Amino acid sequence: MARWRLTRERALARLRDVKESLRAHVDQRFGFKAKDCATCLTPCCADAEFVNVNVTRLEADAMMRVLGDDRRFSDEDRARVLTRARDAVSAYGLSAEGDTFGTTYACPLFEPGAGCLVHRDAKPAPCIHHGCYEREEDLPGNESLVEAERTVADLNRLVYGADVSRWGYRTIPVWLVQLERNRERKTRELTSPSSDARA
Repeated sequence: MARWRLTRERALARLRDVKESLRAHVDQRFGFKAKDCATCLTPCCADAEFVNVNVTRLEADAMMRVLGDDRRFSDEDRARVLTRARDAVSAYGLSAEGDTFGTTYACPLFEPGAGCLVHRDAKPAPCIHHGCYEREEDLPGNESLVEAERTVADLNRLVYGADVSRWGYRTIPVWLVQLERNRERKTRELTSPSSDARA
């Protein structure tokens, strides 16, 4: 029995394609009718009573990859984002259990003065789809978002398997904290004296 049917690298490339397709659809047909986020005085991303975006493990992997790019982010930048994520988990009682869509938080990926830190490379589908529209009839329909999220879920299954508890939808802070803990644990295992003895 094959453990994986798609490598994470290929899945991340396909994920980028899915997001770019959704972005192009929204921008070409709807986005020009929305207010410019760059001019907004009260960004919804920073509104702890508004944001309830959930992402999959593969999407969180893409976010962590962006944050891990030393050309764009210093260690201090990454630490600041991860501190915001840990603070959000603590302050808003976020977890991987229960109705994760029913909880709200301020997005740790929003940087005042810079906006979304993963805007071009790893922005979640709901955030791409969202915009501030004056008229309800200008809003994009949900069909394109549902299709994008269905494809994202399929990519996760191909990489991580059918067990949704390994990759399912969780809030951004929860996934960032979990993936950082996984990274720290692997680093400890690789640098521990017992790993040297096994080598």
